[in-house]
Parts: sequence; structure tokens; C-alpha cells
Amino acid sequence: MLSLTRPVSIEIGSQSVKVAQLIERRGRIRVIRFAERELPAGFRWEVGGDRGPLVQAVKAALAEAGIHTGNAIFMLPRRQVTARIGAFPPAEREDLRRVVEYDLADHIPFPVQQVVVDFQQLGPSPDQPGLIEVLVVAAPRELVRDYLRLAEELRLRVTALTVDALALHDLGRVADGEPPGLGLVLEIGARATTINVSELGKLRLMRSVAIGGNQLTRAIQDDFGVSPAEAEHRKRTDGLELLRREPRPAAMQAWLDNLVGELRRSALSFGPGVLSRILLTGGGAAVPGLADRLEAEFGVEPIVLGATSLFADSELWGRDPATADRCLLAMAGALRAIGRSAWTVSLLPAELVQERRARRLRQLAALGVMAVLALMVTLYLAAAGEAGKRQTLVTDLKQRSKAVAKQRNSAEKVIAERDRLRAQAEALQIVRVRRYAALELLRTIDFYAPKEVVLTHFTLRPDQPLELRGAAPNPGTVADLQHALEQSPLVREASLTAADRTTARGQAGEKVNFTLQLKLWTQQEPEPRAASLRPGGQR
Repeated sequence: MLSLTRPVSIEIGSQSVKVAQLIERRGRIRVIRFAERELPAGFRWEVGGDRGPLVQAVKAALAEAGIHTGNAIFMLPRRQVTARIGAFPPAEREDLRRVVEYDLADHIPFPVQQVVVDFQQLGPSPDQPGLIEVLVVAAPRELVRDYLRLAEELRLRVTALTVDALALHDLGRVADGEPPGLGLVLEIGARATTINVSELGKLRLMRSVAIGGNQLTRAIQDDFGVSPAEAEHRKRTDGLELLRREPRPAAMQAWLDNLVGELRRSALSFGPGVLSRILLTGGGAAVPGLADRLEAEFGVEPIVLGATSLFADSELWGRDPATADRCLLAMAGALRAIGRSAWTVSLLPAELVQERRARRLRQLAALGVMAVLALMVTLYLAAAGEAGKRQTLVTDLKQRSKAVAKQRNSAEKVIAERDRLRAQAEALQIVRVRRYAALELLRTIDFYAPKEVVLTHFTLRPDQPLELRGAAPNPGTVADLQHALEQSPLVREASLTAADRTTARGQAGEKVNFTLQLKLWTQQEPEPRAASLRPGGQR
């Protein structure tokens, strides 16, 4: 029997869309529904771009798999998010969130309020006693909104917005049997390869590198001078066995060297260690000769993951085993829907979660009122023939009605408290942006000031322009500094208020003592005019 509430896992790749739904009964995964649909040739989904072909592909895949549901789990590509594992002092979740967001500001090129952040504690840090390891994931807010708009067009409710690298780790857990040492799990896609490094089942690193099947196809084109179609055919039939030819294909060898180098760099991120397991999945995992080359480089025989071996006790309802293998990551994402994922990270915006919680409270309150009303009617009809008991029943109903009113008032207070906390959060965000601007201001002045300029005074008072005093070899240098600072997104206006020529005693030449006043954006607007506060408008 199909479930209208069991979420479907949706993976959007660069060339196709994959969907999967797991049906569990009595603690076992009985049925796996899956499908893959190709995207139009040359189509590339960008933030704010046309979602039409994507909507059609997802609908076609759901129809092919026979999946009927109103809920979905979407997986963002690792290459589109910021993810890091750091060590932090133990703290309550809300306190830890503030520390995490403060630390994250040093690792992203834009303000924290422009991203959606979530995190998950991983346990005690093995390298820093007394601290805990925390996985922090952040995605641009506009990217998240695009996924939510896509779900809206598909008439799906997003229950989780996760990252494909986390599903890849769950896939490694399903494979089981990880020996001591470091393990690598690779998902080789068309445009990029996701690399997970784990140790005894614990995720230590996840990263994405721009090395995929498309680059190997272009390398075959370059080495053998064939068409794209012929190069794709040779990749699937001969693969890296072409490296046995003489002279050795240089572009193909460079592709392999780059991949091996990234794998070695990932494994060595934690110092010298023994690599004990390599798992491969994705379309590029089936390239002939790849497993042999990796075994020769690392001394470990790679295991190519397959749906029939990982889910041997389940019925696979889909096109064919090859399609099932390509949908493995979508199947791993669906593990979250049945409570078998190790991850709780979800990049749904906090305001959306709060809105859903408030809606649920209102629904519960309405159901409570309806239930009480139904009970009142039932009691009244039952007491119609018993006049002696009627007064008692009426009193009881009044008390129940008051109780319902109290519940409704409690729900309204919860909603009001939520709105108050949201307003406080918005105010704190503005304060956090202005603190961030003060730090960026120091970096901007250091970036733009010529080496010949000597700054002697830096005065910044609340609600007053910033005042800079210094000395320069000539008026032209002062003018250059003034013009450069006016180009900064932090500065609304730069005014030269004083410039005096002086001759230093005992020194040759003159110098110009100047005073500049800078009006900053923080005195005019709650947010900066530019998307980034980096010097020179760098993003």
C-alpha cells in the first residue's frame, strides 16, 4: 500500500534527476521504488533560473516510479554548500549556535545572515580533550529559497533539506564492515566528485572536487581527437584501460593524477594513517580500469557499491539494476525518512520551521475545540432524557469549554512569544552585521591606504563620521586615498576637511598633514549596499 506521507528522496544532478522511496514493514526495508530521468541536453539549473525542465523531469520520475506522496527530502550538492567539522566547548544548543555562527563568519565570503546554517554535535574531539566536534553546514539563502520554490511548484512539502555528502556517509554505513584505519567513500558524478573520509564509522571530512566524468570525456577527446559522442562511448567501454596505450594519453593521465592527488590529500588531512577501505559509487565508478588504478596507488581494493548487494532483502521496483545503482545516493537520502540516517542536519530556514510549528499549534487548538464541541453535543443528546442530570452535564460542559479557551489562550501566547523572539533575533542580526562592519572597516582602510601615507589618528564615535588623520608626501596621494575609500561599499562619503603643508625639521621635502571624514553605511542603513563587504567589492 502506498503512503501519501512517507517522504520521497530527490537528488538533482547536473545531467539527470533521481528519486527514491523506501517502504519499511516490521523493521525491514521491503520495497524500494526508484527512477531516473535525464535533463534536457545543455540545461543547467542556476539560482533564480528556469525551473520548468526540472519540474517536468521530477514529475516524470515520480510517475515512472509510482511514487505518490506529499512530502520530500531534497539533497543539496556538496559543491554548493559550506561544510566543516570543528571543535567547540560543550554548551546548550542555542548558546552553541551563537558560537558556531560567529566562527562561521571567518569561513564564508559574505555575512552570516545571507546563509542558512545548521549543525550537529558528533561527540568528544579525539584531538582536543574537553572539546566536542561539531559538523557545521551552511548554504546561501537564495539557493535554499530556490529549492523551496521548486518544491512548491511540485506541490511537495519539504521535510528536510540535507546534503548529498551526508547521504553518502549513510551509504557507507549500510555497506558496514569498516576495518580499523581511514576509509574513503567516493561519489563520482558528471561534474564533480564528493569525497568522504571516515574513521571507524565516524565522519572526519567531506569535500567536493571539480573532477568528474565530463572531464574524463573531454580528456579522451583531446588525446584521441574524436567527437564527444565517440569519447563518451570509449569512456564507458574502455575507460582507463586506454592508458595502457603508447604513447600514454597525457590528458587522461592528468585526470587520473588529479583524482589520486585529491584522494591522497583528503586522506592525509589527519596526518599519516593507514587507508583501509575505498568505496565507489556514482556514474564514474563504473569506468573500466578505475578500480585497478586506485588499488595500484593505495594498496586497497576498491568496492563498487551496488543496490542489489546493499539492499539484498528488498524488492527493487524500477527500470533495471544499472538505474538502481545510479539512484543509490537518492536511496541513501531516503534512509532519513524511515529514521535510519545518522544525520539530523536540515537547512530549512528557521522562520519556516517556526511558521510550521505555529500552524501546528493552531491546528491542534482547532481540533481541541472541535473535539470538545463534539463531546458537548454527544453529552447533551445523551442527557436529553435525563432531566435530573442535565444541570450537572451543562456545568461539566462549561468547565470543559473554559479549559479549551485556556488552551487557545496558551497557544496564542506561544505565538506571541515566538513573534517577540523573532523581533529580538532580527535586532541581534543588525547588531551582528554592524560588528562585522567594524572589523571589515579596519581591513578596508589597510587595503586602500598607500604605503607612503602615515595614519596618526583613527576616531570612530557613535552616530558621527569616522575621522582619519595622517601625513602624506603630496596632495595627490591624499586625493588618491580619498577616491579609493569612496569606492568601498562601507563608505557613503569621504570628505577632506583639512590639508596643511609642513616641512619637517631636519628632513628634506614637504609633507601634507590631512584630515579625512568618512560617512559609513552603518549610519544610514541597517544593511550594507553591496552583497559583500570585502575590500574592492570582492565576493
